[in-house]
Amino acid sequence: MFVRKFNADDWQDYKAIRLEALRLHPDVYGDTYEGMASRSDDEVKSILSGQTSAFFGLYDGDTVIGSSGIFLQDETSKTGILIGGYIRKEYRGQRLSRLLYQARINWARESGLFDRLVIGHKKGNEASRRANQAFGFVLIDEVEYKFGDGQTAINLQYEMRLK
Repeated sequence: MFVRKFNADDWQDYKAIRLEALRLHPDVYGDTYEGMASRSDDEVKSILSGQTSAFFGLYDGDTVIGSSGIFLQDETSKTGILIGGYIRKEYRGQRLSRLLYQARINWARESGLFDRLVIGHKKGNEASRRANQAFGFVLIDEVEYKFGDGQTAINLQYEMRLK
């Protein structure tokens, strides 16, 4: 198993794993399946080519089995938002999310774009809580958030200071 940063040539892997995550778990992501499915190939390639964002694929050999991303919220705050963590069900429980977290944190540090990182999850998502806690994220807020399934629920938000 390994993680690598997606580039524009990986657009099909990225789109496929993202659509899978949104189809199976619309209640935990902010984006929707329909929104992602409607993006053109060029739009997806552009997402993967951004200078202030990075998306990573978790692979078992040549097969993508998970993904995650990070983007710069705004240049003023120098805040990076960690998003879209997903691992196929049959691969969960093997501590593979650590690989995706480490890839995003390393990229954030190396890029020099960020002073802090923020991540959130739906209240009750213990796997996400444990994963971010393992990297030292600290709870900073609880906010109402509209998830991709249209339901509003509490989203727990955490931060990690890089500087």
